[in-house]
Amino acid sequence: MAQNFSALYTQFKEIVDNGTEEDARTFLVDHLAEFPEDLRQQIILSLFQQGLQDAATAETARQEFQQEGMDVIREIEVGKRILDDKQKRIELQEKI
Repeated sequence: MAQNFSALYTQFKEIVDNGTEEDARTFLVDHLAEFPEDLRQQIILSLFQQGLQDAATAETARQEFQQEGMDVIREIEVGKRILDDKQKRIELQEKI
């Protein structure tokens, strides 16, 4: 087991040094059963926490996008009111 873990660690270190974070995550998932039990649990917890963080980040981005959309709608409504008021003034001036 120690020799297998050493080879596994060497492969993982190579990916960490030369690959992407996604490559490292994929390696951990693909080889999860090969790690010692205590390390396996730590990997699972870490992957779970990263998943939660990614979900929270996505939710925050969605909320910010919605807020920006609402702000744009409000600005358009204000602009429309201003234009409507100007149009009414012009129409009233033409009647005079």
